[in-house]
Amino acid sequence: MTRPKYEVIKQDIIEKINSGEFEPGKKIYSEGELKGIYGVSSTTVVRALQDLVLEGYLIRRQGEGTYVRRNLRHKKVYFDELGPLIEKKSKEVSKDTIEQTITKIHRGVEQNKIEKKLSLKNEENLVQIVQIGMIDDLVWKIQIRYMADSMLTDDMISQLQDGGSLSEEYKRRNHLKYLPMNQEIKYSVVAYESDVLNLIPEEMLYVDWALNLPVVKLNKTYFDNQKKAIEFSTTLIHYKHYAINIEFEGI
Repeated sequence: MTRPKYEVIKQDIIEKINSGEFEPGKKIYSEGELKGIYGVSSTTVVRALQDLVLEGYLIRRQGEGTYVRRNLRHKKVYFDELGPLIEKKSKEVSKDTIEQTITKIHRGVEQNKIEKKLSLKNEENLVQIVQIGMIDDLVWKIQIRYMADSMLTDDMISQLQDGGSLSEEYKRRNHLKYLPMNQEIKYSVVAYESDVLNLIPEEMLYVDWALNLPVVKLNKTYFDNQKKAIEFSTTLIHYKHYAINIEFEGI
């Protein structure tokens, strides 16, 4: 199967970066040069360059040209957020261990700050999705998600109720290979998170976290291909069930 021209351009530029032909901080071919080299249109060249910018290989400067990034973003970095059973790789976990996610959906909620983050229009309604992650009787994660009601399809509701992720659905609907996302990670304690814990419905109030329990707090915003925010979420994770593993593959 023949690869699209923009993919050919992308891979050629990546190979030149990895081989050292295009060094960090150095200028690469202009749009005009790329059009001539590959015999393609401006649209094809722009798409290839934009993808490489989004993937962290290049940076574009208005009126100057396109450059290889000086930092490590153009190198391969594997970033894994390790989930609730971190010790599973080194220790045997009981076969009787039960993992589950309990989901509650609330439509027509009012959260002015969130509505502004998602740029909702006056006639649009906000949906709040509360998800509680459990291992046996232990609550290890609380996630509060928000999106426009118009985005929530029956398929997405089924995925949520099955404990699934919506990321793949977002990518499919927006024709994206990579889902734009902004994430902020903070460390806090439950004592200061009453505003979040108070959002949990009464029928789900079996969270037995003690006051001053250390937690990891993640705020995430997902965007569509027009850079419009489509989901905002706050997640609290029990300190025993969160770790980050970063592997760097240098050139």
